[in-house]
Amino acid sequence: MMKSKALLSGFLVALVLGLAGCGGDDKTTVTAPESTSESNDEDTTAPSGEAVRSAKVEIEDFAYNPDPVTIAVGGKVTWINRDSAPHTATAGDGSFDTGALEEGKLKSESFKEPGIFHYICSIHPEMHATVEVVEG
Repeated sequence: MMKSKALLSGFLVALVLGLAGCGGDDKTTVTAPESTSESNDEDTTAPSGEAVRSAKVEIEDFAYNPDPVTIAVGGKVTWINRDSAPHTATAGDGSFDTGALEEGKLKSESFKEPGIFHYICSIHPEMHATVEVVEG
């Protein structure tokens, strides 16, 4: 009986954690390539740890990856939906909204001012992440 309770307890924890993960001017929406290999000009951080001009955020398994992402003022973030469900990247302060991105679609936003921008998926509000925009 005790072993059954431990197994059930472990299963419930795994289930809850799995469900909990659901967590500009230059705007474009296009279909992303099937391959996850992208060009070298879109990095989430520079090798030195400094902000980059362009970053890619993949939406997969109801999560944004990476989180947070740090870019330089004037830089761009591109969100790519790798999930079968549609998702958005919608800023809490209303400064940007990708709209619903279907599987394989992507959208970019440019950030002209420094700051910390928290965003969610308006379809799945438990999904959340942050863009940090810093002086170059």
